Amino acid sequence: RHSVQQWSFNDAFTEDDIYAFDERVRKVSGATPTYALELKIDGLKIVLTYEKGVLTTAATRGDGVIGEDVTHNIRTIREVPGRLPRPVDLIVEGEVYLTRSGFKKLNELRLKQGEPLFANPRNAAAGSIRQLDPKIATARPLGVFLYDVAQTSDPFPSTQSEELLYLAGLGLPVNPEHRHADSLKEVFSYWQKWKGKGREKVDYQIDGVVLKVESQVEQQVLGYTGKAPRFAI
Repeated sequence: RHSVQQWSFNDAFTEDDIYAFDERVRKVSGATPTYALELKIDGLKIVLTYEKGVLTTAATRGDGVIGEDVTHNIRTIREVPGRLPRPVDLIVEGEVYLTRSGFKKLNELRLKQGEPLFANPRNAAAGSIRQLDPKIATARPLGVFLYDVAQTSDPFPSTQSEELLYLAGLGLPVNPEHRHADSLKEVFSYWQKWKGKGREKVDYQIDGVVLKVESQVEQQVLGYTGKAPRFAI
């Protein structure tokens, strides 16, 4: 059972959708927002719990309230530290993914062995993490990017960008392509870059861009709907 509710995002498909989102944010928060931009990794949502700096649980999102315990497989991913540099209590959220190059090699091997092919890297990553035998996960090129601090015993970062720097400072894997945006013009520029050929330059699949209000104070004012945050899309 998750100690912190897990949410989904609402989607935007056009610039008009983002203008409408920005207008809602301004109306509800009463502030002029700036934004954090991150790549939406096409993988499997994961929630890691550290107690006194030690990894105790890794769970899938599940239905947002209860997930699957996959700690034995997450421990096989080298980028995920079993112990943090200091004894902090931390719940952090992110995405497990399979590299595109690794996905190709994995399917080539399955073809030779007469096994059914995986449809895409996301399914392969999810299948790997849900295996009962951790040796299977160990043999596959899995990676993790973490992007959200749900709880911490440290002082809470004041912005989303500071959250990412905080996680990196603890030795946790953070995607390096995040950016800060002061205007929607910068938001659209980032989106167009990754919507086009930019995605071909990285060895993992992305299925969009995540836009989050930077300020934690404004995020708390905006809050959530029944299923999704009002401060992100």
